[in-house]
Amino acid sequence: MRTHTTMLTAAAAAVLAAVAAAPASAAPPAAPIVKSSATLPATPLSDVQKQIADDRGVNLGGIGSGIFPIGGNEYWTVTDRGPNGEVKVDGSDRRTFVVPEFTPALVRIRVVGDRISVLETLPLTTPAGAPVTGLSNLPRDEKPYAADAATPLPLNPNGLDTEGVVRTPDGHFWLVDEYGPSIVEADAKGRVVARHVPAGLEDDYVAAGVAYPVTGSLPAGLADRKANRGFEDIALLPDGHTVAVALQSSLVVSGDKDRTVTELLTFDTATRATVHEFGYQFDDPSTFAAGTRGRDLKISALIPLSQTRVLVEERTDTEARFHAVDLDPGRALITSADKTLFANLAGVAGVPGKIEGAAMHGNRLILISDNDFGFDGTRAYAAGEKVADSGIETVLVEVNIDDGGGSSDLPFPVTPLS
Repeated sequence: MRTHTTMLTAAAAAVLAAVAAAPASAAPPAAPIVKSSATLPATPLSDVQKQIADDRGVNLGGIGSGIFPIGGNEYWTVTDRGPNGEVKVDGSDRRTFVVPEFTPALVRIRVVGDRISVLETLPLTTPAGAPVTGLSNLPRDEKPYAADAATPLPLNPNGLDTEGVVRTPDGHFWLVDEYGPSIVEADAKGRVVARHVPAGLEDDYVAAGVAYPVTGSLPAGLADRKANRGFEDIALLPDGHTVAVALQSSLVVSGDKDRTVTELLTFDTATRATVHEFGYQFDDPSTFAAGTRGRDLKISALIPLSQTRVLVEERTDTEARFHAVDLDPGRALITSADKTLFANLAGVAGVPGKIEGAAMHGNRLILISDNDFGFDGTRAYAAGEKVADSGIETVLVEVNIDDGGGSSDLPFPVTPLS
């Protein structure tokens, strides 16, 4: 492993200085413009995970759940729990796993022209090398069903629903997961080293027979996350060991489905301990498209700007905006008054839907979409039946935020692969 250091370019420094100086209500430096776009070619899922006997026609996808730049137009990305659907049965939703053998994977990509090229895939495994799978963990999670939405599947305490990735200078990957919610450490080969969950949940995982260490290193209250709304992204701060993580939506509060406060957390990967927890106030739902409710608001991506400042993506199913916020340990709640609008992507031509991974190159936003593996997950499938193609592709775009020519430099030191 070699260490590579880059400096902020003049263009990037000017953009970030403008962000720092602007009042909370200021507009971005200029209207965002999509400058380039690349698409992931269709690749059968069984071609990248040999344990899959029948991929039902599903292609590799979901890699837009998280992205981490490593230089030279290369990135580490991560899939979520795999091809899954939400099927109505007798008026209730059932979580289906179309290819239950799938295991979440780290995917190294390179962008070449209008194409996303896959260089390497690392399925996440237990220390013994067994696939962790993406299946629900505990009885508190959504009950898993086969593709027919009728056949129950067994719970798996090892299962992960990964949603963000960074790589620390020691070569280890750190990911966030929605089930716990949890922060997960994996070694350079993708073997899970440890999983950090809300205090008190670790005993449940141990009792269920988890195959790797689980510790209660996170605030206990995070266990009250909404189903399928756990940790959504992770950002590595410039010191190389502190990470910021975000809970996708509000914790469950009885009688308040539209609560608009969620949680940000800083965590030290060296000491394996929580540093600070912040409340985060979403923008008022009325500032989004008509009909938007508090329950529709999500944090989907984090981008580090400095040791104490991050960009936060607030998103609905149709809109995305990025705010710069300070991680001031003296502040318990980050409100609208503490935010500086960096980019509002609503209506910007070429921006894909469901942006879940984001990074920066100089003055450009790098955005990658989650295509949910490109199939129709709203219906059940019979045994052996191929899935219906949704037509949605994985897309990575570069968005200029100012009128300059941009830069390919990363905004602070990173550790690329050797």
